[in-house]
Amino acid sequence: MKHHTIILLFALLYAAISTHAQTDEESIWRIKGFVDTYHAMRTDEPNNLMSSRTRVRGEIGRDFGQSSLFVSLNATYNAILKERTGFELREAYLDHTENHWGLRAGRQLVIWGAADGLRITDLVSPLDMTEFLAQDYDDIRMPVNALRLFVFNDKVRVEAIAVPAFEGYVLPVDASNPWSVLPTGSPLPVVWNDTGSRPAFHLSNFEYGGRLSVTLPGVDFSLSGLYTWNKMPVIQYAPSPTEITVSPQYYRMGFVGGDISKPLGQFVLRGEAAYNIDKHFSYKPETMRQPQQGFRSLNWLVGVDWYAPSEWMLSAQFSTENIFGYEDCIMQERNNMLATLNVSKKLFNSTLQLSDFTYFDVSNKGWFSRFAADYALSDQIHLLAGFDWFGGDKGIFSVYKNNSEVWIKAKYSF
Repeated sequence: MKHHTIILLFALLYAAISTHAQTDEESIWRIKGFVDTYHAMRTDEPNNLMSSRTRVRGEIGRDFGQSSLFVSLNATYNAILKERTGFELREAYLDHTENHWGLRAGRQLVIWGAADGLRITDLVSPLDMTEFLAQDYDDIRMPVNALRLFVFNDKVRVEAIAVPAFEGYVLPVDASNPWSVLPTGSPLPVVWNDTGSRPAFHLSNFEYGGRLSVTLPGVDFSLSGLYTWNKMPVIQYAPSPTEITVSPQYYRMGFVGGDISKPLGQFVLRGEAAYNIDKHFSYKPETMRQPQQGFRSLNWLVGVDWYAPSEWMLSAQFSTENIFGYEDCIMQERNNMLATLNVSKKLFNSTLQLSDFTYFDVSNKGWFSRFAADYALSDQIHLLAGFDWFGGDKGIFSVYKNNSEVWIKAKYSF
C-alpha cells in the first residue's frame, strides 16, 4: 500500500474524530461487506486455470452530523497471481454536505458519463486490466485520491475535482499471467521496465477539471472537462542484442465533452462525446523510433436501453473514435469502432437472472462475449456461472482468442 494513501486514511480518521467531538448528535457505525470466490478454466488446450481468487470485502461507515466517513478494504487470496494476495485499501473518504454545497475528500471512485462499459468522458478513475475485461466492471474501475467540491440545487449540480497523485492503468506484465500484454513468440527475452515512467507527485502534475450536470423534466445532460493524463500508457519497445525492453510512457492530455440521457416510455436514449486534446497513441513496432506526438480525436457514443415487459432488458451501444491528422505509424485505426449488446432476463420471481454482455470490435471484426447466470439462493447468497468467449483475427480481442473460459462464482453478503 502506498504511503500517501496510508497518510490519507489517518488524516480522514482524525478529521472524522474531530468533527464528532464537535457535535452532540448520536451516530452509529455501519458495517457491511461480502465474501466471494471466483474460479475460471480455459476451454481450449491446455485447459488450465485462468483465475482462482477469494476475497473478503469490508465496508465501514459512520455519520457525524452533516459529515460522514466511509472506508472499504479488501483481503484477497489469489492462487494464480500470487502478487495480488494481500490487503488493499479500496476507498477511504470523508463527506461533508450543507444545504447547497458538499465536499468529498479521500480515496474514492469517480464515475462520469452515460456509457455502459465504454469510456468516453469517464476518464478520472483508471482501470485494473490484470484480468482484462473478464471480471466485474465494478472491480475493473479503480479509485483515486481526490478532492471534489459540489455546488447544487434541485436541478443543477456543479462539480470541481482535483487529483494530486497520478494513478494509471494496472497492466498484466507477468509472463505467467494469461492476460499479459507482453509480446509472445519472441526469440529474445522480453523485459518490462517502468522505472521512472510514473509522473512524480508534484503540483505541476495534478489533474483537475469539472462537470456541470442538469436534471430537467424528461432529460438529463452534463458538460465536462478535464486536464489529466492518458491513464493507458503508450507502449514503447527497445530491442537490443540480448533482450527486448518494453516500457510504458505517460503523457498529458485534456478533453471537453458531455453526455445526455432521455427516457421515452420503455426506452432510454443515451449519447456521449469527448473532444480529446493532445492525446498520444502507441505506434506500430516498426515505427517505434519515430518521435511521439499528440493528436486530437473525437470519441462519441450513442446507445439505447429497452426495459421490455416480462423482465427483459436489452441495451445496445455504438461508439467511434476519429483521430484527426492521422498518421500510418499509429497502431490504432483512424476510425476505431466498437459496439456493445447487453441482454438480460429475470426468471422464477427474479431469483434467476440470465445475461450476456458482448463487445464487438467493428473495425477488426473481433468480439468478447460474457454470458452469466446469477441465481439468488437468498438475499445474502448468490451462485453464478458463466462463459467468456473471445474471437477474431485482428485487434485486441484476437490477442486473447485462446483465452475463452468457463467460470463459477459464489458470493455471500453481510
